[in-house]
Amino acid sequence: MSKSVNAALLNTFVCPGSGHLYLGKKAIGWGIIASCFISLCVIMTVVMKRAQSIADEIVAGNIPLDFYSIYDAVHQSMTTNLPPSLNLAWIVLLICWIGGSISAYIMGKKLDG
Repeated sequence: MSKSVNAALLNTFVCPGSGHLYLGKKAIGWGIIASCFISLCVIMTVVMKRAQSIADEIVAGNIPLDFYSIYDAVHQSMTTNLPPSLNLAWIVLLICWIGGSISAYIMGKKLDG
């Protein structure tokens, strides 16, 4: 396989930025990896805070201990009052993933000749 295909596959399926590292573009690769890591940290922080508040409500007895009540609480928690940082984190993650894959492919094509 050519470098362009390998880089795009690495970037898409292993880790965004790994295709750039494979091509020797270390600054770009590490920048994409760091951006994805920060985005994932923001997403996980919001999700864990929401999960903890639901768990606290279950322990306090405010949410009954059955599947549909818990499902409804989780659904409401993740569809209402989302912080703007969560949307920004998703956008950054998607841009890094999709844009990084396209970028790795294009850079690889230039190296392939």
